[in-house]
Amino acid sequence: MITLPFRKKNKGQIGIALHAGGTTIGQCSWTHGQYNHPTTLHSEVNPREWTSSDWQNFISESNVFGTECVIALPPAIAHHQVLRLPNMSESEIKAAAAWEMADRLGVDRSSLQMDAIPIGSGGDVLAIAIEQYTLSSLLDPIYDAGLQPTAIEPQCVAVARTMSMLHRRQSDQETVRSVLDFGMNDSAFMVLVGDSLMFYKHLDYCGKALIEAIVSHTGVTIDQASRMLAETQTTEQTKDISRAVRDATRSIHEAIATDAMKCTRHYGVTNRGPLSTQLVITGSAGWNSNLANVLSAACNQNVIKDTASKHIHVLPDSVLETNGWHIALGASLAELQTNKNRRGNDHFVKEVA
Repeated sequence: MITLPFRKKNKGQIGIALHAGGTTIGQCSWTHGQYNHPTTLHSEVNPREWTSSDWQNFISESNVFGTECVIALPPAIAHHQVLRLPNMSESEIKAAAAWEMADRLGVDRSSLQMDAIPIGSGGDVLAIAIEQYTLSSLLDPIYDAGLQPTAIEPQCVAVARTMSMLHRRQSDQETVRSVLDFGMNDSAFMVLVGDSLMFYKHLDYCGKALIEAIVSHTGVTIDQASRMLAETQTTEQTKDISRAVRDATRSIHEAIATDAMKCTRHYGVTNRGPLSTQLVITGSAGWNSNLANVLSAACNQNVIKDTASKHIHVLPDSVLETNGWHIALGASLAELQTNKNRRGNDHFVKEVA
């Protein structure tokens, strides 16, 4: 049977996003420039504690189909490090990154599972390393549950894919966007050019730190602080609550804005390309008006919420309200044909946008 070039895969596999505090599973397809049939489910149980039975029950409850899956790992599980390496072949880059990560972690190189992803145009490489015993403890129950992992990737790659699905045509390859992925457990700053990840930096800020700051500043309970922070995501806010949240979180927001500005400048120096004019905020703890205002002033960019993107805006609230939805759906589309041989005429790549 001859496979014609226009018969490209658009059905996603099962996407699994693991983090220290829970697991998110998702699946979707991609046609005509939007997600189709998206489904997501989140559990707050630490994935290190899961058995094969737990995975079977979770899969059954999530309404996903198939057995092939792609797993996205955070820095808390798989070590992330941006390295500056000389111009070498892909195999040499991976070997050099493996030795560098083994040295940094103080472990034997043979005990690590490694990958290295070139990012940007200045010689930076994103090295990902995970101890073999850690990986096995995560994967064995997944295999025993009947799933078949086909790829393991860092979560930043899944996030970048989610944010780049409408930027894959040849005419989009000069479009530059900054992305702040701000989650409950950690965060990251990225610069995307077209559909490529050009800059990455892991940040220590997280939504839990904002909630703790509100608790310390106001004396409310954690649940009350969570609701106060959630209220700043809407345009209809109680002035007293908004002021209290702003005052409690100001120092953290200013620190985030300072690091975001440094990241933008570093990208400009190392890549010598056009800077972004738009900063997109995504992540389970990402959007609140106070953070957006501070970022806009510090970075001199238009700060928008991820749902302003038309392919994300159409997702149902049940998906958007799931912690880690963007990582799980991004991982689900990892095997989607990326159409590396782009054409100048966009009519030939309708399936990607």
